[in-house]
Amino acid sequence: MDSTKAETLALLQHKVSLFSVPNFFYFTVAEFRQNKNHVLQKVNSSFCSQVVVRSSSIFEDLGTTSSAGEFESILNIDSGDRLAVLNSINAVIESYGQKKADNNQIIIQEMVESSSMSGVIFTHDLNAGAPYYVINYDDQSGSTDTVTSGSSEYSNRTLYIHRNSTHKLHSDRFLSLMGAVQELENILNSQFLDIEFAIGADLTPYLLQVRPITTQSNWNRSLAKSIDKTLDGIQALLGDYLKRIDGVYGKTTVLGQMPDWNPAEMIGRAPRALATSLYKAIITDNAWRVAREKMGYSVPVNQPLMLMLAGQPFIDTRLSFHSYLPKTIKPSVAEKLVDHWVARLACSPESHDKIEFDIAITAYCFDMDSKIESLIGDVLSDDEKNDFKLAHLTQTRTLVKGECGGSVSSAMEMINLLKQKQDLLSSESSSSISTMLDECIAFGTVPFAILARHGFIAKTILISLESRGILSKDDLNKIQSGVHTVASELVNDIYSLQSGRLDNSIFMNTYGHLRPGTYDIMSLRYDQIKSFAEGSPLSPSRNNQVSKFQFTEEQEISINTMLEKDGFGDFTATDLLNYVNDATVGREYGKFIFTKTLSNILELIGKFAEKHGLTRDEISHIPLNTILDKIYRSYNAHIEEDLRALSELEHEKHIISSSIRLPQLLIDTSGAHIVPFQVSHPNFITNKKVTAPSVVLSSTTEVISLSGKVIIIEGADPGFDWIFSHKIAGLVTKYGGANSHMAIRCAEFGIPAAIGCGEQRFDLILNANQVHLDCAAGFIEPLH
Repeated sequence: MDSTKAETLALLQHKVSLFSVPNFFYFTVAEFRQNKNHVLQKVNSSFCSQVVVRSSSIFEDLGTTSSAGEFESILNIDSGDRLAVLNSINAVIESYGQKKADNNQIIIQEMVESSSMSGVIFTHDLNAGAPYYVINYDDQSGSTDTVTSGSSEYSNRTLYIHRNSTHKLHSDRFLSLMGAVQELENILNSQFLDIEFAIGADLTPYLLQVRPITTQSNWNRSLAKSIDKTLDGIQALLGDYLKRIDGVYGKTTVLGQMPDWNPAEMIGRAPRALATSLYKAIITDNAWRVAREKMGYSVPVNQPLMLMLAGQPFIDTRLSFHSYLPKTIKPSVAEKLVDHWVARLACSPESHDKIEFDIAITAYCFDMDSKIESLIGDVLSDDEKNDFKLAHLTQTRTLVKGECGGSVSSAMEMINLLKQKQDLLSSESSSSISTMLDECIAFGTVPFAILARHGFIAKTILISLESRGILSKDDLNKIQSGVHTVASELVNDIYSLQSGRLDNSIFMNTYGHLRPGTYDIMSLRYDQIKSFAEGSPLSPSRNNQVSKFQFTEEQEISINTMLEKDGFGDFTATDLLNYVNDATVGREYGKFIFTKTLSNILELIGKFAEKHGLTRDEISHIPLNTILDKIYRSYNAHIEEDLRALSELEHEKHIISSSIRLPQLLIDTSGAHIVPFQVSHPNFITNKKVTAPSVVLSSTTEVISLSGKVIIIEGADPGFDWIFSHKIAGLVTKYGGANSHMAIRCAEFGIPAAIGCGEQRFDLILNANQVHLDCAAGFIEPLH
């Protein structure tokens, strides 16, 4: 395609049969300057409605550079308004800037009216050339330029379609569009196209422009076959996995990257082998289940919560819903509820990171009757609903009063035992890893999982008090900001460190284990970041000036009345507030302590790698079990060669995994090939509003000044807690739930935040110069 945008459209106008090319004509800059009247008269006589004035520079759409979006295009111009047409043409010519060559062209094209959908199609993934049709589209606004202009983030959606799987589409509009695209590929003899399109109300696809994809030189040409083979394997696995599992309630399931233990937030969408295996070993294989059983929940026997599909982590929500039920629930009732909640999630994918609040009932609360009606409805009989309510009441009453082995206090005892073991630890031998793993699970992640569940129970109870009109939204914010967690201590100690009041060795002895990528051996710990203690002193935690929330006399009477009615005995409103505080503080402290053991394990693995001539990058691709096998059972003199060969193999798998697109929720087998990206609803923290410059941080970012900035990070990792020592203006994350680590942090410090804004909105925000956050209105907007 060596022709200009206008010449390409002229070539295609009479060759395509499935696309319709809107009426247009074009002219050069020289022709316009020589006879403006002729051009303006032709516009008036050729069109009877609105037109678009498009650029068609000789510098656009070249084989190696497209200059897409560099030059002006102006929509919705009245063809009969001579002055408006003239000004638009001049604006397009002016946009050519230093490239105002006389043979540059301008297109006048009929506007597509009553568009039901518009957007851009890339016939391969731009990043690595993976074999997907990537459709960025708007089916809400009725405009034809929202995708290309980026002006409507809430209506822009993305659909990935595996190139060999267009026949699996069920949508008439996408079937019509893909038929036209494939015909266009054949006519141009190219599978590497960037196509701007619109769909009419009658499903007619309109071709607005087409250009070559210019990122091909960066692509891995061997990817396509590997991805094709991997996707076939995923589909076969899903066919079996979506069926009933013995000993588990529910006839099918939905697999998600963010429900329950939200692995995409903690280890990423396509994690490396070491991070994956660590997360499985210490949390999702057994610890999650052991913790819930201690708390009186029903748990499926010997079922790992997370499975890997093409190297990407997914939670089996059927297991989650099973384990959210009190163990006293009748099997017949449990079966109905799990089936209902799985189906509800499939119909409400936007709730994938809020299943504990929007999909299932996981604890007793003071608006239980209304929750049962909204989240269960007529699935259960009245008697079954009463039994369900009583089972949750009995369990929750026991948990909040600390009358079982799964209490906050018993979990904190275990966490403190782990801390004592850490304080006594002196071994730097890799042979200690296995013992440390066992201790991390038994005294770290199991009690942490208990504390995390208490955190959800506490949040559920608070929300119910708001629902009953006893607390206001402002009260909830004050309760959360009045909780003083380990994050506040960290912020204050950073202030003391940078002002010279706290010795660096003392600070690092407490906090040095933290790293922005908790499970990533490539991420530097605080004690490995040379610049950490540098810079001018920052402000101490604003949390110091926030007093602990107290109920009013009227609120206390209302809550005490409800507690007495529900049989909580001598448990009072003050006790409930203390429980909320202890659950929140305990959860954050538990995470802080167990991650120290985890961080030390990663360091021992790093030393083992160095001893055998491997880099951290190489060892990051090797599964934990293989490393342990080499440490404890291998007498092979060629450990370096064996591990490096495996690392290279796993690295290739990781490249494929990173290139494969899978939906955040897998509902059926077609999801392996047809991948819609749902526009997520962020979890907004506080009721504040802010507009400020943005800064993107990653796990490898050095400590820099962040004051007055909206911080953009992918996940809610506790290793990023250092950002709260700066007076940041706000926070945006790609992943994270309503009760996630960063949600709690921002509530504690009163920082406006959008937690878990989703992949598509996050990608738009990444390229913004500023971000506008209106948390009360539930609005986030990138500003350029």
